[in-house]
Amino acid sequence: MKFNSYRIKELIDEISMGPFGSNIKVECFVDSGIPVLNGSNLTGFALNDDSFRFVTEEKADSLGKANAYRGDVVITHRGTLGQIVFIPKNSKYSRYVISQSQFRVKCNEKILPQYLVYYFHTKIGQYKLLSNASQVGVPALARASTTFQTIEIDIPEIQVQKKIVDLLETIREKIELNNKINYNLVA
Repeated sequence: MKFNSYRIKELIDEISMGPFGSNIKVECFVDSGIPVLNGSNLTGFALNDDSFRFVTEEKADSLGKANAYRGDVVITHRGTLGQIVFIPKNSKYSRYVISQSQFRVKCNEKILPQYLVYYFHTKIGQYKLLSNASQVGVPALARASTTFQTIEIDIPEIQVQKKIVDLLETIREKIELNNKINYNLVA
């Protein structure tokens, strides 16, 4: 199997940081609207749709590129480092707002978002992702979006990625279903 080497900047169409903390204050939150992501939504491989705080559609619109959509990849750059998820096509909402501790990327045609996420969950992927981490104070990635784009990874052609992702997604979905069944048995 042939792998090609790319820097992340060659595999993405867009990258953007979350809004400044002052752009989403406590008084911005409402009972329903556009969900705002936090660290608890970035556990595992796919976005966890269990609980959110919300902002109005107007507020979300004002945050521009801090909006994430199905197919985007969201990465934590401050706090619980190493978290990286994709927003699945069947997510509960079609749009989300990323937090000030996250950045998001939109992949181009060379890489599947799910493949990118699975790659960064491997030992070598986590090493590369965390290689610029600072552990002083709140753990953070130095110049997160800039350094992320310089990471070099080797990937197979898109058809091979699709086969790998299909297999891993089948397993992930079965695990999710089993977890739901187990939760219902306990409840």
